[in-house]
Amino acid sequence: MTIEKNQRALTQLSAIYQPGTLNLIGGRPGMGKTTLALQLATETHLPTAYFSLEMKRDQLLLRHSTGQCPKWIHIDETATLTVDSIREKVRQLQETYDIRWVIIDYLQLMTSSQPFTNRGEEMTHIIQELKKMAEEFQVAVIVLTQLMRTVLMRDDYRPILQDVPDWERIGQWVDNVRLLYRAEYYHIVGGKKNLLEVLATECGQSSVPDLQLKYMKWDASLTLKQNIHGISDTDKLHAMLATTEGEILREAKPFDGDLDWKTSTGKMLDWMLEERACILNRMFELHCTEAEVRRFEHVNEALLKMMNRFHEEQQQLQKQLDMLPDIGEHGANRLYLIGEINYCHDYEDPKIFSMEEDAFYGSHWNEMLWAVSSVSRMDAHTIHNGESNHLDDGQTWAEGPLCIPQFEHICVCYLAHALCTHLRYSIPDLLRMTTYTCERSMWEMSEAEI
Repeated sequence: MTIEKNQRALTQLSAIYQPGTLNLIGGRPGMGKTTLALQLATETHLPTAYFSLEMKRDQLLLRHSTGQCPKWIHIDETATLTVDSIREKVRQLQETYDIRWVIIDYLQLMTSSQPFTNRGEEMTHIIQELKKMAEEFQVAVIVLTQLMRTVLMRDDYRPILQDVPDWERIGQWVDNVRLLYRAEYYHIVGGKKNLLEVLATECGQSSVPDLQLKYMKWDASLTLKQNIHGISDTDKLHAMLATTEGEILREAKPFDGDLDWKTSTGKMLDWMLEERACILNRMFELHCTEAEVRRFEHVNEALLKMMNRFHEEQQQLQKQLDMLPDIGEHGANRLYLIGEINYCHDYEDPKIFSMEEDAFYGSHWNEMLWAVSSVSRMDAHTIHNGESNHLDDGQTWAEGPLCIPQFEHICVCYLAHALCTHLRYSIPDLLRMTTYTCERSMWEMSEAEI
């Protein structure tokens, strides 16, 4: 996709967001909601108030192409904001900077100062107030929203309007909804790489069709990799690792329970654990030994066998489910089978594989592996409804995202890849990890009208 086509698509999309309108941009985690919002605010050059309820300013800007904040974007990084406090901040910013756009990242983190009996009622109130704010100040309000897991129940994972949480309650106040989709993220066979689809819905301007954008994820991971990859001094890397792990130890103690990544402490730890993984991977690139290559061959092959066996068992169970009589008023079988594979770390009884290179890295393996496991935002590998395993396509580790020349003879196992790219484990961590859990669950979803 050319720069001109990308620019034209951004221009078409930004034209939708007119004064007085309330707009939603929805997507599952990892689709690129924040990156797209920053691109739009940058390209329009309109004075914009950006409320980042999830990330700190520095982390947010690492998702921007330049790593710097354009002068017309005013970022508020307050972690907890009510709809009333956002309205007051918008009023002040408009008086000073003539704000035209308000971006809120993201809806599920917003609260109301008023008490409600359930979250659905509170969400309805928030949406109503945001629409009133858009009309009162004549600004375009653009709210990023997570989509429900129902997206994952479809073979192609393409989102639809009904995946927006509480859509039946809030839809009447929303002027436009666009949904984000990246086939590459779900490893769809034939899916185009680095492509973000911005899907139109029945809520919005029908004159603007589905749009396609080049997806470039400017985030902490990219910046850290670029900066750390340029360091060849192992003493400097050792010092960086010691500093980072020291900060993690101070934040994570006491090690007596799970850490919630949604909290401010959890977010800070997630950031530091990603930095730690980048440092360890760079140390591995500079140090990789024959013993480490042999260990990686063993781990990669063992995880591949585990994953394939789990897929086969999952498919057999799904076939048994499919043979059950149809249930429900419309004769539909609504039983869903979900399988998950994860690394399992027991802090009290750590089963960590010892290697001769342990002293070289000098990592606090037990504490760090526990912290990564506790802060992880997603599962290492998830199987829905007995889907086939199309994830092993012959790509080698020298071609993969970590690009490790020493592993050019080893084909990528998706589970190993997921642990070291989607989660915060490094290659040296993977060589020491031994215990995994394969869990299955079944749940039923039905609809009823009265």
